Amino acid sequence: MERWNQIINTALLGTAKKQADAQGLQGPLQAAAATILGNAGTDREEQFLQLAAVVYNYRQSGIQPVTTTVPPLPVCPAETKAYCPPAAIRALQPVLETDSIQLLQLWLEHCTQRHFILPPAQLPVMLDKAWRNKSLRALTAAAGGYRAEWLGQFNPDWNFSRVAETLEERWENGATAQRVEALQELRATDPVMALTWLQQSWAKESATVKAELLAVLEQPPQESDLEWLESLLTEKSKTVKEIVVRLLKKLPGSSIHELYWQVLAGAVQPQWDGHIVVALPELTDERIFQSGIEKLSNSKSVADETHILYQLISAVHPARWETHFGRTPAEVIRLFLQYETLQPFVPALVQAITWFEAKEWATTFMEHSETFYIDILPMLPTTQQQQLSEHHFVEHPEAIIKYAGQNPAEWSVALCTRILRYAASQPYTYNQLYMNNVIRQIPVAIAATLDNIVPTESYHVGYWNNIKVHLGKLIQAKSLLPGCFNQ
Repeated sequence: MERWNQIINTALLGTAKKQADAQGLQGPLQAAAATILGNAGTDREEQFLQLAAVVYNYRQSGIQPVTTTVPPLPVCPAETKAYCPPAAIRALQPVLETDSIQLLQLWLEHCTQRHFILPPAQLPVMLDKAWRNKSLRALTAAAGGYRAEWLGQFNPDWNFSRVAETLEERWENGATAQRVEALQELRATDPVMALTWLQQSWAKESATVKAELLAVLEQPPQESDLEWLESLLTEKSKTVKEIVVRLLKKLPGSSIHELYWQVLAGAVQPQWDGHIVVALPELTDERIFQSGIEKLSNSKSVADETHILYQLISAVHPARWETHFGRTPAEVIRLFLQYETLQPFVPALVQAITWFEAKEWATTFMEHSETFYIDILPMLPTTQQQQLSEHHFVEHPEAIIKYAGQNPAEWSVALCTRILRYAASQPYTYNQLYMNNVIRQIPVAIAATLDNIVPTESYHVGYWNNIKVHLGKLIQAKSLLPGCFNQ
């Protein structure tokens, strides 16, 4: 309508330059305009707004509404599992208030292990939490029941909440997080079948999904994976190819591992008189460097040849030295510790033990080494880890706290006390968010001595007290689990 364009022009210019008028209006609009413009009790701005409102509504009244046929909403299937007990729902509220994903994950684990599901009233909040935190998605889908899947039809953010009762269903029909979880579960019990599943679906997966699924094979890689992984070295995706190379480096017998060992076997030679000669042979195979081995040392005090050997030793399974020297693991370790030519490579041997997760070698190494190597700590049994962590805490506080946080096992009260005392001296680093992330490891029993943990600096007291209050809430919420799920 031309008149509507005039109203827009008046709005742009202002009523001081262009006053509202009845020009172009006909019929009932002209009569309405005459009434508005003839009212001496209103100013020209008010007259313009009233006239614009009349014209706008007149235009809208001529629009036909959109019509369509809406199918009836599907009915949510009846649940086959029992809802959580009221005590569990009451315990969920303080868990949500702490905003700790670890604590919420722990609650969901107890819920699913007892084969309970969430009541409808709690589902929207939990689905939103899971949408924002991928680590919660598979558990939330399992605890959400059929209603969570039903709600996923109406909110695309919740489309991860599909119900699948078996591993096969989760693998075939689940969202990516559920498929990864299903593959991990099968991998733990039947690695050959898990590999078969992955091979069968590989061609239809996107590069992103391939990377997520392939990462499952790292826990740990199996000899049966070798042939297929070698065939993936031609993958187009750089990310996928990097994961494949990393996996092959963890597999003794792979082409990369054997290439490294061929060099080392010639470089480290025991002599008839008992001495060990270490000398890097000429390297003509460029695949060594293409696989990630650096040619040049980044330290003036370390020769390039030594730097190359160091990298190769750290990337070869320590069991190879047993055959090479004809010695037991304990004897091989003593050779590295005692012989001058091998001593510079002791840290590389430690890296190889951790890289290949050779737990027996780790325990043997710690029995024979007078030096404490922090990197070997995660390979040790949990009890020994915590004992050594407590004993060497003063020397390596940051590294020990890092490793302790990565181990899902609950800390001893003694170790927890040391960690929290250090946290009190660094409250801006080990803040409320940190406590949220390690509440799974913090024992409930620490609550009895929490008030005795104080900062060494007075200016940290106020901030640390706030952290302690928050930690107290976390511990209180954790103490309600798992008893609240008992019917």
